[in-house]
Amino acid sequence: FGVLLWLMTYVGAIFNGLTLTILVTVAIFIVPLVYRKHKVHINQYLGLVTGQIKEFTAKIQAKLPGSKPKAE
Repeated sequence: FGVLLWLMTYVGAIFNGLTLTILVTVAIFIVPLVYRKHKVHINQYLGLVTGQIKEFTAKIQAKLPGSKPKAE
């Protein structure tokens, strides 16, 4: 959380509040359209990323003492 706040100070130094509001508003309408158009490819890559994250967390949990990976 602290790192996120620290990174947001740099974003705040570049953009002001009105610019961020406009960018978020545009993204709200553009992102669903892009997702609908490229759904297959986006889901494929999201599956790869979630698999990598699960493998990484399993490795970390295996190295930590007293923690066992969840059984699915």
